[in-house]
Amino acid sequence: MPGLGDEIYREKSPNLLIPAQFFVEKTYLDSYREGSISAVGSQLSAVVTKETLLNIGLVLYALLGWLVGAVINHAADILPTRQTVLRRPVCPACGAARPILAWSGLLAVLTGQTHCPVCGQRHPTWLRAVVVEVIAAVIFGLVWARYGLSFHLPIISIYTAVLFLVTVTDLEHRLIFNLVMLPAILLALVAAFVTPGMAWPIALVGGGVAFVLSYLAALVSRGGLGSGDVTLSAFLGLILGFPRIFLSLGFGIFFGGLVAFLLLLTRRVTLKTYIPYGPFLTITGWLMLVWGDEIWQYYFG
Repeated sequence: MPGLGDEIYREKSPNLLIPAQFFVEKTYLDSYREGSISAVGSQLSAVVTKETLLNIGLVLYALLGWLVGAVINHAADILPTRQTVLRRPVCPACGAARPILAWSGLLAVLTGQTHCPVCGQRHPTWLRAVVVEVIAAVIFGLVWARYGLSFHLPIISIYTAVLFLVTVTDLEHRLIFNLVMLPAILLALVAAFVTPGMAWPIALVGGGVAFVLSYLAALVSRGGLGSGDVTLSAFLGLILGFPRIFLSLGFGIFFGGLVAFLLLLTRRVTLKTYIPYGPFLTITGWLMLVWGDEIWQYYFG
């Protein structure tokens, strides 16, 4: 017999009597399951939305890298001429202003504007312009994937642009310009006081140690390292800090020496040939800047 206050639910079978409490509990259970599924669906939707936003950000930041690459190309063309980088890009052969779409190496190739519309000469650095813009887009995409929307993103991006510009000018012109390095050093000094994870004493010691070591190396090498390499090393010391600058300079010198040895072995160069060390310092420095924690942990635990 059902208890007092219990209702009886009769199904189609007249002999089956089930308390109504069972159906109340079942209703609660079904509602709980539906709520859980709904919550999981909301969480999944949030994850999908976050991943979508990150992917959109990645594409946009890669496009920003492409634009930065175009600016780097323009600066690499202008700086050796000692003219202002604010001037409009012109044809180096006749001095005619270049069309706007030709300011970008990629757009110039895609639109068939690699030649000057006035004198017909092909821009001498069009291939370098394309390569730089593509690499810059990839590098900025990596920076976004590494840092996302954070305080580190803009400062690391500026450091990346500086190191990339130094790489291009040193490879192409064998020059590292004080016009680039001195403002970069000033920026690194200021940023050392506000960048999360970087204590300003570590940055200052790193910059000082790098400057002294590179300066002594320049004196000993008698022209193997220039003043630009010294200022570049000081900049790397400020942005990497002490003691990581040792690993960065060590890698840079090692790989630079290895490449020089291979070039000598294959008789591509002679002992009197100047081999720029700047690109080796910038590449290893950038790797330490972005993945320094993992690299340091791998070698020193």
